Amino acid sequence: MKTTLKEKAYAELKRLILGNEFEPGDYMTERMLEERLSMSRTPIRSALERLESDGLVRYTPNKGLFVADFSIQRAVDFYDIRVALETHVVRKLSARAWREEELAWFRDNLARQKECTDQNDNAGFTTADSAFHLQLAKCHENVEIIQAMENLQDKLYRIAIRVLRKDTTRIRFSYEDHVRIFELIVAGRPDEAAAAVTEHLEYGKRILIH
Repeated sequence: MKTTLKEKAYAELKRLILGNEFEPGDYMTERMLEERLSMSRTPIRSALERLESDGLVRYTPNKGLFVADFSIQRAVDFYDIRVALETHVVRKLSARAWREEELAWFRDNLARQKECTDQNDNAGFTTADSAFHLQLAKCHENVEIIQAMENLQDKLYRIAIRVLRKDTTRIRFSYEDHVRIFELIVAGRPDEAAAAVTEHLEYGKRILIH
Protein backbone atom coordinates (compact mmCIF):
# COMPACT_ATOMS: atom_id res chain seq x y z
CA MET A 1 0.00 0.00 0.00
CA LYS A 2 1.35 3.43 -0.94
CA THR A 3 2.27 5.69 1.97
CA THR A 4 0.40 9.00 1.91
CA LEU A 5 2.00 12.39 2.57
CA LYS A 6 0.02 12.62 5.81
CA GLU A 7 1.51 9.32 7.00
CA LYS A 8 5.02 10.39 5.93
CA ALA A 9 4.68 13.68 7.80
CA TYR A 10 3.43 11.89 10.91
CA ALA A 11 6.22 9.30 10.83
CA GLU A 12 8.97 11.88 10.31
CA LEU A 13 7.76 14.28 12.99
CA LYS A 14 7.31 11.41 15.41
CA ARG A 15 10.86 10.21 14.68
CA LEU A 16 12.25 13.69 15.36
CA ILE A 17 10.38 13.97 18.66
CA LEU A 18 11.19 10.49 19.93
CA GLY A 19 14.81 10.88 18.87
CA ASN A 20 14.94 14.10 20.93
CA GLU A 21 15.89 16.19 17.89
CA PHE A 22 12.94 18.24 19.05
CA GLU A 23 13.36 18.65 22.80
CA PRO A 24 10.52 18.99 25.33
CA GLY A 25 9.38 22.61 25.36
CA ASP A 26 10.66 23.38 21.84
CA TYR A 27 8.34 25.52 19.72
CA MET A 28 8.06 25.03 15.97
CA THR A 29 5.84 27.05 13.63
CA GLU A 30 3.97 25.39 10.79
CA ARG A 31 6.19 27.31 8.36
CA MET A 32 9.34 25.92 10.00
CA LEU A 33 7.94 22.40 9.75
CA GLU A 34 7.01 22.89 6.09
CA GLU A 35 10.62 23.83 5.36
CA ARG A 36 12.05 21.03 7.51
CA LEU A 37 9.93 18.32 5.89
CA SER A 38 9.63 19.91 2.42
CA MET A 39 5.87 19.40 2.54
CA SER A 40 2.78 21.54 2.30
CA ARG A 41 0.76 22.61 5.31
CA THR A 42 -2.12 20.12 4.85
CA PRO A 43 -0.25 16.85 5.63
CA ILE A 44 1.70 18.59 8.40
CA ARG A 45 -1.49 19.76 10.10
CA SER A 46 -2.92 16.25 9.92
CA ALA A 47 0.28 14.86 11.44
CA LEU A 48 0.24 17.43 14.25
CA GLU A 49 -3.35 16.57 15.15
CA ARG A 50 -2.36 12.89 15.43
CA LEU A 51 0.72 13.71 17.49
CA GLU A 52 -1.39 15.80 19.85
CA SER A 53 -3.77 12.85 20.23
CA ASP A 54 -0.71 10.71 21.05
CA GLY A 55 0.22 13.16 23.80
CA LEU A 56 3.54 14.05 22.16
CA VAL A 57 2.81 17.71 21.26
CA ARG A 58 0.53 20.61 22.06
CA TYR A 59 -0.73 21.95 18.75
CA THR A 60 -2.37 25.29 17.96
CA PRO A 61 -3.84 25.44 14.41
CA ASN A 62 -2.35 28.13 12.16
CA LYS A 63 0.53 28.59 14.62
CA GLY A 64 2.56 25.52 15.45
CA LEU A 65 3.50 23.07 18.16
CA PHE A 66 5.14 22.82 21.53
CA VAL A 67 6.85 19.48 22.14
CA ALA A 68 5.15 18.02 25.21
CA ASP A 69 7.04 17.06 28.32
CA PHE A 70 5.98 14.69 31.07
CA SER A 71 5.93 15.63 34.73
CA ILE A 72 7.82 13.37 37.10
CA GLN A 73 4.51 12.21 38.55
CA ARG A 74 3.14 11.27 35.14
CA ALA A 75 6.32 9.34 34.34
CA VAL A 76 6.01 7.51 37.67
CA ASP A 77 2.41 6.67 36.78
CA PHE A 78 3.60 5.13 33.49
CA TYR A 79 6.05 2.92 35.37
CA ASP A 80 3.37 1.83 37.84
CA ILE A 81 1.09 0.83 34.96
CA ARG A 82 3.94 -1.16 33.44
CA VAL A 83 4.61 -3.03 36.70
CA ALA A 84 0.95 -4.03 36.96
CA LEU A 85 0.72 -5.16 33.32
CA GLU A 86 4.09 -6.83 32.93
CA THR A 87 4.11 -8.80 36.18
CA HIS A 88 0.77 -10.26 35.12
CA VAL A 89 2.16 -11.07 31.67
CA VAL A 90 5.32 -12.83 32.85
CA ARG A 91 3.38 -14.91 35.38
CA LYS A 92 1.08 -16.13 32.63
CA LEU A 93 3.94 -16.78 30.19
CA SER A 94 5.84 -18.76 32.85
CA ALA A 95 2.97 -21.21 33.05
CA ARG A 96 2.75 -22.17 29.38
CA ALA A 97 4.84 -23.91 26.75
CA TRP A 98 6.94 -21.91 24.27
CA ARG A 99 7.11 -22.33 20.53
CA GLU A 100 10.52 -22.47 18.92
CA GLU A 101 9.84 -19.40 16.77
CA GLU A 102 9.02 -17.42 19.90
CA LEU A 103 12.26 -18.47 21.57
CA ALA A 104 14.19 -17.60 18.40
CA TRP A 105 12.68 -14.10 18.35
CA PHE A 106 13.84 -13.38 21.88
CA ARG A 107 17.30 -14.83 21.29
CA ASP A 108 17.70 -12.54 18.29
CA ASN A 109 16.39 -9.56 20.22
CA LEU A 110 18.73 -10.19 23.16
CA ALA A 111 21.64 -10.53 20.75
CA ARG A 112 20.72 -7.13 19.33
CA GLN A 113 20.56 -5.69 22.84
CA LYS A 114 24.02 -7.10 23.57
CA GLU A 115 25.39 -5.55 20.38
CA CYS A 116 23.96 -2.14 21.30
CA THR A 117 25.31 -2.48 24.84
CA ASP A 118 28.82 -3.21 23.58
CA GLN A 119 28.64 -0.19 21.25
CA ASN A 120 27.03 2.15 23.82
CA ASP A 121 24.21 2.69 21.32
CA ASN A 122 21.50 4.11 23.58
CA ALA A 123 18.98 4.77 20.81
CA GLY A 124 19.39 1.32 19.28
CA PHE A 125 19.22 -0.31 22.68
CA THR A 126 16.06 1.57 23.61
CA THR A 127 14.36 0.39 20.42
CA ALA A 128 15.32 -3.24 21.15
CA ASP A 129 14.33 -2.80 24.81
CA SER A 130 10.86 -1.52 23.85
CA ALA A 131 10.43 -4.39 21.38
CA PHE A 132 11.38 -6.93 24.09
CA HIS A 133 8.71 -5.74 26.50
CA LEU A 134 6.03 -5.39 23.83
CA GLN A 135 6.77 -8.85 22.43
CA LEU A 136 6.19 -10.39 25.88
CA ALA A 137 2.70 -8.87 25.81
CA LYS A 138 2.14 -10.14 22.27
CA CYS A 139 3.12 -13.67 23.30
CA HIS A 140 0.54 -13.49 26.08
CA GLU A 141 -2.05 -12.78 23.36
CA ASN A 142 -4.27 -10.52 25.45
CA VAL A 143 -5.49 -7.88 23.02
CA GLU A 144 -6.29 -5.30 25.71
CA ILE A 145 -2.84 -5.58 27.30
CA ILE A 146 -1.16 -5.39 23.90
CA GLN A 147 -3.07 -2.20 23.06
CA ALA A 148 -2.26 -0.68 26.45
CA MET A 149 1.43 -1.45 25.98
CA GLU A 150 1.42 -0.05 22.45
CA ASN A 151 -0.20 3.15 23.68
CA LEU A 152 2.56 3.53 26.26
CA GLN A 153 5.45 2.72 23.93
CA ASP A 154 6.10 6.18 22.49
CA LYS A 155 5.87 7.89 25.86
CA LEU A 156 8.11 5.26 27.45
CA TYR A 157 10.70 5.55 24.67
CA ARG A 158 11.41 9.18 25.53
CA ILE A 159 11.52 8.37 29.23
CA ALA A 160 13.90 5.46 28.64
CA ILE A 161 16.29 7.68 26.68
CA ARG A 162 16.25 10.12 29.60
CA VAL A 163 16.99 7.35 32.11
CA LEU A 164 19.95 6.11 30.06
CA ARG A 165 21.33 9.62 29.83
CA LYS A 166 21.16 10.02 33.61
CA ASP A 167 22.84 6.68 34.33
CA THR A 168 25.32 5.60 31.66
CA THR A 169 25.79 2.20 33.31
CA ARG A 170 22.08 1.43 33.06
CA ILE A 171 22.25 0.06 29.52
CA ARG A 172 24.33 -2.98 30.57
CA PHE A 173 22.30 -3.63 33.72
CA SER A 174 19.09 -3.37 31.71
CA TYR A 175 20.35 -5.90 29.17
CA GLU A 176 21.31 -8.30 31.98
CA ASP A 177 17.86 -7.82 33.55
CA HIS A 178 16.22 -8.78 30.26
CA VAL A 179 18.30 -11.94 29.98
CA ARG A 180 17.35 -12.93 33.53
CA ILE A 181 13.65 -12.18 33.01
CA PHE A 182 13.57 -14.26 29.83
CA GLU A 183 15.41 -17.18 31.45
CA LEU A 184 13.06 -17.19 34.45
CA ILE A 185 9.97 -17.14 32.23
CA VAL A 186 11.19 -20.02 30.06
CA ALA A 187 12.21 -21.96 33.18
CA GLY A 188 8.63 -21.71 34.45
CA ARG A 189 9.37 -19.67 37.58
CA PRO A 190 6.51 -17.13 37.71
CA ASP A 191 7.16 -15.58 41.12
CA GLU A 192 10.83 -14.98 40.41
CA ALA A 193 10.06 -13.65 36.91
CA ALA A 194 7.50 -11.21 38.31
CA ALA A 195 9.95 -10.09 41.00
CA ALA A 196 12.66 -9.56 38.37
CA VAL A 197 10.35 -7.43 36.21
CA THR A 198 9.31 -5.36 39.23
CA GLU A 199 12.92 -4.75 40.28
CA HIS A 200 13.86 -3.86 36.69
CA LEU A 201 11.11 -1.25 36.32
CA GLU A 202 11.37 0.17 39.83
CA TYR A 203 15.09 0.82 39.31
CA GLY A 204 14.37 2.82 36.18
CA LYS A 205 11.74 4.81 38.07
CA ARG A 206 14.16 5.63 40.90
CA ILE A 207 16.77 6.95 38.44
CA LEU A 208 14.18 9.17 36.78
CA ILE A 209 13.01 10.64 40.08
CA HIS A 210 16.48 11.34 41.42
